[in-house]
Amino acid sequence: MTARKPVLFDEALKIAIKQINDDPSLFGKKITLVRDLRGRIRVLLPRKPSKSKNLDQFKNDIANALGAYGYPADQMVLFEDDLVQKGGKSLLSDARLLPNNETDLEIYLLDRQIIGQDWMRGELKRKTKNPRITFFGIKGGVGRSTVISIWAWWLAKQGKKILIFDLDLESPGVSSTLLPQDFLPDFGIVDWFVESGVGQSKNVEKWMIGSSPIASGLPGDIHVVPSFGSKTGDYLPKLARCYSEVDEEGSLSWAERVQKMVERMEISQKPDLVILDSRAGLHDIAAVLVTRMDAENLLFAVDSPQTWKAYSFLFQHWKNHPHVNDFRRRLQFVAGMVPETDRKQYLERFREHAWDVFRDSLYDEVTPEQTEYFSFDSDDEDAPHFPIPVFWHRALQEFDPVTSPDGVDEKTAHDALDFFIERVNRLVSATVGEDWK
Repeated sequence: MTARKPVLFDEALKIAIKQINDDPSLFGKKITLVRDLRGRIRVLLPRKPSKSKNLDQFKNDIANALGAYGYPADQMVLFEDDLVQKGGKSLLSDARLLPNNETDLEIYLLDRQIIGQDWMRGELKRKTKNPRITFFGIKGGVGRSTVISIWAWWLAKQGKKILIFDLDLESPGVSSTLLPQDFLPDFGIVDWFVESGVGQSKNVEKWMIGSSPIASGLPGDIHVVPSFGSKTGDYLPKLARCYSEVDEEGSLSWAERVQKMVERMEISQKPDLVILDSRAGLHDIAAVLVTRMDAENLLFAVDSPQTWKAYSFLFQHWKNHPHVNDFRRRLQFVAGMVPETDRKQYLERFREHAWDVFRDSLYDEVTPEQTEYFSFDSDDEDAPHFPIPVFWHRALQEFDPVTSPDGVDEKTAHDALDFFIERVNRLVSATVGEDWK
């Protein structure tokens, strides 16, 4: 007897969809698949169907078809009441619609993951109106902290009040770049998360904002909420407690707690612009800052196979984002550390690779009949794939504006960031509806 070929993770969801489509009349108009933390799949129905015999046969068939990625037949089907949490809040808001060309049945996936769910969730509501920009890179070492510092300095020269959050908690960078030790506030973001867990966030949040000396004498201000403060003490035990969902208001997700902290600082400081410095990579911190904070998103990259492969994984995942039509309009690639030589050729290669990533996932396939679509030609300068360049400059290799007697060197700033400043100012202007100068 030939051994049955085992079902692997990537095959299980396709098998479940096929089993459902084999008898769609059993399920009405909508069905949800629930995938647990181990990848095992069960079926969630709104109510128990009248065809109980057919349902029993379906349970056996799908359980056998899924193998290790199924449940025993008697546990294979759930009903929506089974997933209503205490207090009546349903988990179903996290379910996303799956493509299904076989039948008219709507099939949703509720994916219970340990991490990564925020990449597919919508924006959180907020009370404040100031524009936000998230600085994100799929890989580190692309110059985000340097660009944030120089752009904030340039904006402060124009009289703008800038508020920066260093949310790269595992590898704080912009805090150290903008705040020397004597300018650090008493507490930082990790202190806020720990204290909010026991109802004491207000005991630290008044002492979490430092003023960067590089804005001294300028008409505007650069305020920084660092990841740590001068009285933070032992950082790692606090960091380990940052991601809990325990808050003084009860049970809040990490995303809701970030939104709450940022809002409180925005209300007290009334900034013209908020900059959120994200952790690199696919961590949930980045997911919240990129997808959920009502921000424009600058995606930093260098032209390397590793970078584009990582972004392609993320973009393919976003392809099924429930709010993709709105979300994709808030993405913009930035070419970090563009080399001094062969810049034109480098940026052309970068543009083509960025276009490939967008075209294969987030751009629409346009037909002659379509009048509204989200798609751009490769050489369209207004496209999100068309890179905003940041030019590598020798003077930026040891960029340390807070210890330099001259602060930010204006010539170096213009050489490296002129194109960036012009393009991103346009991006902010489109967001706030006024000329951002």
